[in-house]
Amino acid sequence: MLTSGLIASIIIELFGFLLWIKFARDNQNTYKDLTSALMFIVALIILYQVFMLNLDFGLILAIATLFSAFAWFLGRLINLQELQKESKSYFFILLVITCIRSFAYEPYQIPSRSMAPGLQVGDFVLVNKHAYGIKLPGTNILISELKSPSRNDVAVFIPPHTLCDVSATDARPDLSNLSVDESQLFLKKFSSLQKSRCTPGGIKFVKRIIGIPGDKVEIKGYEIWINGQKVDQNLLSSSRDENLLEETLDQKNHVIRTLGLSEYAQHSWEVPKGRYLAIGDNRDNSLDSRAWGYFSEEYLVGRADYIWMHWPSFSSLPSLGRNKKIL
Repeated sequence: MLTSGLIASIIIELFGFLLWIKFARDNQNTYKDLTSALMFIVALIILYQVFMLNLDFGLILAIATLFSAFAWFLGRLINLQELQKESKSYFFILLVITCIRSFAYEPYQIPSRSMAPGLQVGDFVLVNKHAYGIKLPGTNILISELKSPSRNDVAVFIPPHTLCDVSATDARPDLSNLSVDESQLFLKKFSSLQKSRCTPGGIKFVKRIIGIPGDKVEIKGYEIWINGQKVDQNLLSSSRDENLLEETLDQKNHVIRTLGLSEYAQHSWEVPKGRYLAIGDNRDNSLDSRAWGYFSEEYLVGRADYIWMHWPSFSSLPSLGRNKKIL
């Protein structure tokens, strides 16, 4: 949802654009340059508000690309060479960035330790945007065939509790199959999470998919059964602070972290059509399907394929030492 501040900033930017055209046509270079400087400042303010409101940056890029194309056409229409030249260069730059980000790879920064030890806070990952099908930029509209995720994929998606218009029954279509106590507990937890975290566009999460449509998944403590088969786990190291285990899911290995806090937790799911079950590798420090249910295939963003940079804070230097393929 757009705020009054963002709407006002966009109106000011458009007004500045019209002023710039007027000053350029009248050869008033001083006023034209001053208007350009002010438009640049307002553009930075708009970008800041976009990030604060958690708006989809892909959609912003697509709109900016279309606007630069419009400005290029307008420059030709009114025979303003300077507008044609400026807008043409911006159009091709924005078009390339939009296509790469929307249809190839999108950068994503890991915000929490929920996928430790494999993914750390400050890791920048490349999200494969065509792994599950291609969508129109900034939307959930598929323009190619859906490619279903596999178990063990590290997926980026929008979970249901971060969307204000998703109900608890959308997050757990099988809610009626649970006991009264289980369903009431889930409803209470989901409502609390949604109230504190939801936004109109949702928030992107990254987790490991352990259940696909049709799977029966059970978790007892840290042990997992999928369709009656126990997932192999081998202890790698143990200390007072943590245990690291190698987990084998569909013949692919990854490392999980446990703290001994969920030894007696029990969960059971039968994954419905069009839904997926996802949990974090940091099993005692992850907000995942155990709390908010399933996520829908409609809200798949892509698959996290590579770590390309590590930058934990502005007070430290970026590092390429963690560059690797995500397992």
